[in-house]
Amino acid sequence: MHGFEAALLIPIISILMPIFIVGIVMYFRAKDRAEVQKTIRMAIEKGQPLPPEYLDSLQKSGATIGKMKTPVNDIRSGLILMAVALGLVVMDYVGNDYTFETLSGIAAIPGFIGVALLIMGIVGLNNQKKS
Repeated sequence: MHGFEAALLIPIISILMPIFIVGIVMYFRAKDRAEVQKTIRMAIEKGQPLPPEYLDSLQKSGATIGKMKTPVNDIRSGLILMAVALGLVVMDYVGNDYTFETLSGIAAIPGFIGVALLIMGIVGLNNQKKS
């Protein structure tokens, strides 16, 4: 009974950990954007002019607006998701006496999303080359 609980915790933790990490990254990005907007708002309220170089640097850093989605970003994201899926499959295979269990099925979700992003990135690159 005690071994069953430990075996159940491993896939749960491996699924929740990426969600937790992504949540932390999103929290700090939102916090940074809020700070930048607060600074700009205070400068405008006090009548301080914002230098064009500062606004350009904000746009280039992506602090005020979301970064542009490019086909290269799709390919990168797709490859990362496929690597995560492969890692989960290997962990499942090695951890279950070299047989595939439930975790391999769960790994198919990020794997197929990764394949879709990879295809979208390749199609996007081909469309950019044509235009």
